[in-house]
Amino acid sequence: MRYFLTAVSVFLITAIANVSAKPKFDVVEGLQLAKQYNQNRTVINVADYWVSEKLDGIRARWDGTELRTRNGNKIYAPAWFTTNWPEATIDGELWIARGKFELTASIVLSKLANVEPHSLGSHLSGTESTKGAKSVASHELSSRWSRVRFMAFDMPAAGISFDKRLSALNRIGKVTANPTFAVVSQFKLATLDALERKLDEVTQGGGEGLMLHHGEALYAAGRSDDLLKVKKFEDAEARVLAILPGKGRFKDMMGSLLVETRGGIQFKLGTGFSEKERQAPPVVGSWVTFKFYGVTKNGKPRFASYLRTRPLSDLSLTDMP
Repeated sequence: MRYFLTAVSVFLITAIANVSAKPKFDVVEGLQLAKQYNQNRTVINVADYWVSEKLDGIRARWDGTELRTRNGNKIYAPAWFTTNWPEATIDGELWIARGKFELTASIVLSKLANVEPHSLGSHLSGTESTKGAKSVASHELSSRWSRVRFMAFDMPAAGISFDKRLSALNRIGKVTANPTFAVVSQFKLATLDALERKLDEVTQGGGEGLMLHHGEALYAAGRSDDLLKVKKFEDAEARVLAILPGKGRFKDMMGSLLVETRGGIQFKLGTGFSEKERQAPPVVGSWVTFKFYGVTKNGKPRFASYLRTRPLSDLSLTDMP
């Protein structure tokens, strides 16, 4: 009996060590990005795909030691946030909850973790010590990041199918001893009707949509037909060229934005803004995300409506003009 228990213990320790150890695979440089799924243009067998909710957070990559944005910029997460995370390269989304993109971006893209105590000196009285400054910075940082989780969804391993990458990722998630690290739930659906019902359920609950990832797909940088985003609407980014004044009830506020897409299409974006956003609109030169329902024969988005301001650090290099 003692021999049996010892053997079981050795087996479990070895299994966990193998999962936790740094995987021996070549990492694909660059991020894999999704294409928009259009049922009228694309025929798929949905049963071949893993399905998950599309999270409206900040895309990030964990390289085993630190977090970086899709452009490779360092994300200044506090040390406790990534304690006990795996020594592996993992793609994920820094996320708080549905509808919390702006809050997530304000936390994740802040360099607060890099604040030195002397930089807080002007905000402290002369009697407060350096120790007090450190305490203020630490408390503020922890309170901001405590709502965020890293939602892992893939591993950029060369030459390995997504089925196997997802299996490995789920094993890693089970042995990672930090609640800030979680693996996105991915599941299978048998029919397009089931996909439509799931999309309705997610969007009615405030979610953005769904993601489809082909089980046999290899990881490839750039936009891929094997990774699809499914939404009730399409979305895209455009650069703000000018702020146009409002009239009537929008007098003394922004009326609309003149924007330009990556393809050079210019149009006015005037709906979807709150009164607060009209009083302090996105600045010229910034990028905004808008939703739309197809395009006209001239390529202009139909029924375009503002969704959010897109931080430059969250835009992929291929999204830049």
